[in-house]
Amino acid sequence: MPQINWYPGHMAKSRRMLAEQLRAVDAVIELVDARAPLSTANPDLRALTRGKARLLVLNKADLADPASLKAWCE
Repeated sequence: MPQINWYPGHMAKSRRMLAEQLRAVDAVIELVDARAPLSTANPDLRALTRGKARLLVLNKADLADPASLKAWCE
């Protein structure tokens, strides 16, 4: 059975461009939605930024469940 490639071309191009740009930076700021931080994070970003300082910023924290947000931050 042939393997199906579901990764759209524009996403592959963006990933290549991002990897190229990341060579020139020392730190990365990643912005995710506090209501669903794991779901809104880019899964490729961790591998692309390996070895660089990362700052994770939670957006819309005032709309997130306080107990879930506290547990996630800990």
